[in-house]
Amino acid sequence: MALKSDHDFAVELGSVLKHRREMLYVTQGDLAEATGFHRSYISDVERGFRNLAVRNLRRICEALDIPASAVLKQAEASLAANKKTDQRKQRKMPDKNV
Repeated sequence: MALKSDHDFAVELGSVLKHRREMLYVTQGDLAEATGFHRSYISDVERGFRNLAVRNLRRICEALDIPASAVLKQAEASLAANKKTDQRKQRKMPDKNV
């Protein structure tokens, strides 16, 4: 599967982590404390502004009690779904030059 961009993947990954954190009713501050990261780092990760090192992803996933592999798989699935939606939208758009 070809990625649209590294940024798109970072955004999807952050979205998955944020969703998991919110499901557990954990604040960014609580997650930061549990991982040893600053709250602003957690915020940047969730918004896709950070390119996570594997060790940092693992620390966050451990704190959220979810395997890193599951987070990566969910992010990839979301990207694939978005790509299909984008392709459908492109097919439905009328050609303005005709």
